[in-house]
Amino acid sequence: MLVRAITAPGLRRWCRSQRGAAAACFPLGRALLGLRGADAAVFLQGLLTNDVTQLVAASDAPPALYAHALNVQGRCLYDDILYRLHGSTAEEPHILLECDSSVLDSVQKHLKLYKIRRKVTISPCPDLSLWAVIPGDSSSLPKCADQAVLFTPDPRAEVMGWRLIAKKGANLSEIIPGSHVGDVQDYHRHRYKQG
Repeated sequence: MLVRAITAPGLRRWCRSQRGAAAACFPLGRALLGLRGADAAVFLQGLLTNDVTQLVAASDAPPALYAHALNVQGRCLYDDILYRLHGSTAEEPHILLECDSSVLDSVQKHLKLYKIRRKVTISPCPDLSLWAVIPGDSSSLPKCADQAVLFTPDPRAEVMGWRLIAKKGANLSEIIPGSHVGDVQDYHRHRYKQG
């Protein structure tokens, strides 16, 4: 993936130009699938382009991974972001798979097609909402948001900001004080400028 180099201060300048808020939060038209079970990572390992086993391998594993879903011939079908929800290797693996909401049913059918005898449950998560967060000042982002299910840097590139998964209807100003809800078209323009 080609990403134009832009520094964190460049992100801060961009966000400050958006009404001077600490952070801009953008609602995304993406959906989440929950995968839970002992075989969750092993099941996804051959179906996605990234090494999914690192999500459950150790406690210092990244909380999110970017990947593409593959068909039988190895061609890319969908772009996905995976999120680890379980806290330690002793817990049962619980992974959220983010995909475009228009292909949620197709992704779910694709995964269930290959689920043969795997100890994995696959279910949509309509009670969760997904947000992109562009920080105005990195010190304004909370280290651990209590109301957030997950708050992590975007795994694709630093210039893409952060990803926030929260319960539907959660108050974003309580999760990220001083933030404002931005127009998703501004986020898309920011993505396109990065290449």
